Amino acid sequence: MWRKMISYIAIIAVTMAAFFTAAMSTQASRAFSDVSESHGAHKEIEYLVGKGVIKGYTGEDGFAIFKPNNKVSRAQVAKMLVIASGQNPADTTESSFTDVEATSEYIPYIERAVELGYFEVEKGQKFFPHEAIKRGEMSYALVKAFDLDTSDFEGEDTIFSDVTANHKYATSINTVYYNGLAIRAMNFKPDNTLSRAQFSSFVARASSEDFRLELPVKGETNVAEKPDPKEVIAIVSSTTQAAPIYAETKVNSKVMGNVNTGGKLAVYDMQDDWLKITYNGEFGYIQKNNVAYVDATTREPLGVSTKKVKANQDLNLYFDASSSSKKITQVGVIKKGTELDVYTSKDGYYQVAYKNVPGYIVANSTTDITPVQPTPPTAGPTSTVGRVTVDYVNVRAQANNQSKQVGQLRMGQRVAVNKISGYWANINYNGQSAWVYKSYLKLLNQNGLPLQNRIIVIDPGHGGKDPGAVSNGYNEKSIVLKVGNLVGQKLRAAGADVRQTRTTDKFLELGEIVDFTNRNEAEIFVSVHVNSFSGQNAHGTETYYSVSAGDMYKEDHDLATFINTQIVNNANMYNRGIKTAPFYVTRNVIIPAVLVELGFISNDSDRAKLVSDKYVEIYAESIYQGIVQYYSKQ
Repeated sequence: MWRKMISYIAIIAVTMAAFFTAAMSTQASRAFSDVSESHGAHKEIEYLVGKGVIKGYTGEDGFAIFKPNNKVSRAQVAKMLVIASGQNPADTTESSFTDVEATSEYIPYIERAVELGYFEVEKGQKFFPHEAIKRGEMSYALVKAFDLDTSDFEGEDTIFSDVTANHKYATSINTVYYNGLAIRAMNFKPDNTLSRAQFSSFVARASSEDFRLELPVKGETNVAEKPDPKEVIAIVSSTTQAAPIYAETKVNSKVMGNVNTGGKLAVYDMQDDWLKITYNGEFGYIQKNNVAYVDATTREPLGVSTKKVKANQDLNLYFDASSSSKKITQVGVIKKGTELDVYTSKDGYYQVAYKNVPGYIVANSTTDITPVQPTPPTAGPTSTVGRVTVDYVNVRAQANNQSKQVGQLRMGQRVAVNKISGYWANINYNGQSAWVYKSYLKLLNQNGLPLQNRIIVIDPGHGGKDPGAVSNGYNEKSIVLKVGNLVGQKLRAAGADVRQTRTTDKFLELGEIVDFTNRNEAEIFVSVHVNSFSGQNAHGTETYYSVSAGDMYKEDHDLATFINTQIVNNANMYNRGIKTAPFYVTRNVIIPAVLVELGFISNDSDRAKLVSDKYVEIYAESIYQGIVQYYSKQ
């Protein structure tokens, strides 16, 4: 009997040993249980683990996990790049940045990374250690950390349709691509964030040639010929959603891709109804009726015409304000006697538009004729007053930043506003017509309709692939979309010009939200969100605004206070107060901007209100009334 039992025990022991040996063998083949051998970045992550560049977390089952899909933060990037590039962390435990916790393990790495120039930030400022790094910033950091030669790529266009030669990170992105660190794609998406796995792939490629992609060579046809940016004759902006780009000047030719409304393209030639442009680093063609010409410098429509001139002789139209600039011969010579609207003056040249194409002509080869007269002020009391929200606002003769400065306004001053043109306000200044940047004015209607014609952006947070906070089967993106759409309806009914970042379940990157706000010439911005916490205790409403240099933070505070108070009172919410935080969407616009957290979806009481149609109406009405209150304050 005992002999049999001993035999059974021995068999079980051998079996269990074999099981654990197999399990350990499988686990040993990969460092992290959530990065399988078939994962696209498996080898790169294993390589970096071996070099001590990265480490993971301990999962609930006790095995190491990597969390490959998590966003990689700026602090994590600093540490990984310092180690991967063979540098030592700084010999300090004190941070030079106001927002880096005193106990943070990343302090020595952040200090060294900044010292080595991996990040464009000065000590004494904020580092935003927990903010996810963007792909453009990442390319710059990689170039610096691994001392990649940028000399062949400065001032050059890229193969990526969303990164032109004048993009802040164009040189770094070109350098990263031609060193085999980035794959070829239609877009580089410089404002997008990236995951820990994606960043690991970039670092591994930079660290070892074994992981480099096949190195593209400039000029090879299989890589895409690099058009010479010096040959650009115009910039156009798509006026059509998903406008097709063709390989040839015929609609039945191959479609190379599409460009959405607002997308910018460099023009190299004009052929009847077609424009030759660059797309994804290659030449292509787009129909003229799908685009509009824009200012090549600002990438925006031309401003307000300041006067008219007549050509004294036949004139060339130049791409820039220089005789050595590219001649736009495709529009022909401007004949003597031609009358032209002038938009700006620069270095002895006038910016004009000839046959709708912007360009420059020699100023002293023209004669002034009757200037364009500004719209006269409304008879009697002006219908709109602008209250200056920051100090030392420049007053200019024309609606552009290069125009002659005719004076300055101080915070609190009031000026009569005659009309608005894009981001510029025409005002009465010392008895004359002048222009100021409207973002520095609070536009106050004097006709008893505080919201009429005010341009307001409502941003229902998250959306699409990003559900936001989730609890008990409910998600943030659906709740705030209902509220945001209702707010939009109420504002429009009051005469406001409302622009919503989304009215359906779609996802926008943070950079896209900021671009949308700027592109729509917004006057205030309100982002609607729902809060969450790991426990039940957190509850109530809070509203955030950002403070940055030159910002009209008092206006932000007013807007936040009015909205927050309305929600607390009307929805009977616990008041968590008005707070400051460097949220990307509020700190990257120069208009009053707030982020509202309606309540906590993780709290039973708050959630019951958030998912109730009755309270959705109350939240929307409260935000609306807060905005009315803001514009009613003179």
